[in-house]
Amino acid sequence: MRNFNTDERLLIIFKRKESGLTVGQLAKELMMSKSNMSRIENGKIMVSEDNEELLEKRFSINFHNDNQDMKLIDRQFRKLIKMLLYYKLFDEFSYNQLDQLCADASKSISYPVLMLLKFCICSAKNIDRKFVDKYFKIFDSLITMFSKDKQTIYAICKVNYLYHNKEYKKALQLCEYIESTYNYEDYLEAYLLHLKAITNICLGNKNAALTTLDSAIFFSNKTNNWIRLIALNITKANFVRLNGQVHEAILLDSNTLQYGEQMQVHIYDYILYRNLAWSHYLLKNYDKAVEYYLLAEKYDSDDDLYFMSALCSFKLGYRSRSRKYLVKARTAKKTDISFEYLIDWLELMLNKKYSLKAEQKLLYCLKKHETTMHVDSRNNIYKFLIEHYEYHQDSKNADYYRKKLQNG
Repeated sequence: MRNFNTDERLLIIFKRKESGLTVGQLAKELMMSKSNMSRIENGKIMVSEDNEELLEKRFSINFHNDNQDMKLIDRQFRKLIKMLLYYKLFDEFSYNQLDQLCADASKSISYPVLMLLKFCICSAKNIDRKFVDKYFKIFDSLITMFSKDKQTIYAICKVNYLYHNKEYKKALQLCEYIESTYNYEDYLEAYLLHLKAITNICLGNKNAALTTLDSAIFFSNKTNNWIRLIALNITKANFVRLNGQVHEAILLDSNTLQYGEQMQVHIYDYILYRNLAWSHYLLKNYDKAVEYYLLAEKYDSDDDLYFMSALCSFKLGYRSRSRKYLVKARTAKKTDISFEYLIDWLELMLNKKYSLKAEQKLLYCLKKHETTMHVDSRNNIYKFLIEHYEYHQDSKNADYYRKKLQNG
């Protein structure tokens, strides 16, 4: 007889919860009393060889399997988390390899640690939501059994989980709790501050968002996380543009593009060219906007890019070029739910400016998707409706959408 150590107890509880069993249900399966099963999990009684064998057989595990060195797994965990935060993970270690790593360890005491790694990666990347939702409940109930460094990483990844579930207030509260409770390294600080900044943006906390963005930029620069630094500067440019500082956004995006060239980081070039195009569109510099959309098209394309190229061409009076881009937009990959309506709207505008059908297309889009479409798309529709009502000298409706634009 012997006492299970913490890792062994964690493996039992993890496997039980993974199987959807309560303590009582597992005890009944193994013909034990519920109280004895609970004491085994809590390390309060010694475990007989027979009961140890029953648990191994029930969960297909091996407490004596020494093929997985926990120190080696801990190093692997730390290495892969760092690769994730430095945007190198799936370039050097695929998702299939991660799954295989977890499968190989399924009988070992290292299994819960590797499943925690998978959870952290999936929550950060916002992938495999079914897996994340299931294991969030498991890890939330067991995380105190893990080492302090893993508790810290889990807490930060939980912020991601809450953010992607749009539970922004809870996410921000957890950020502040982590900052006041845990000790961690600067590369994690940069990541946490990045999450905190975008959460503040979603909550409309403008001053806090800008301050946090600048802090995240500082720590990303300090830890040589060039890719995060570029991503943060893009977020900052988006933020200032959304607040009407379009010229400042252009300067930020231009500098970030140059910095990416200097550091040979090009994964955000498409986004940067798109953002520069959008800024010039907002300034009604349609020729320049088209120029940047063409540069972006060399990297990628979607219905948004082609629609905006068509719209700028329309604004410049190039009707045939506008129609050409609309054709491309209809077959391009989809981005925001609004673009199928906007493409139809522009087609109607090409046939007859400010027609009743064009107006109805915009109104129908708002009726169905106003609260769920991207903020830029929604604001654009407000502007199109204002133009429509100004054209028809309908000041009442024009003023209505001006107010919505100011508030939106």
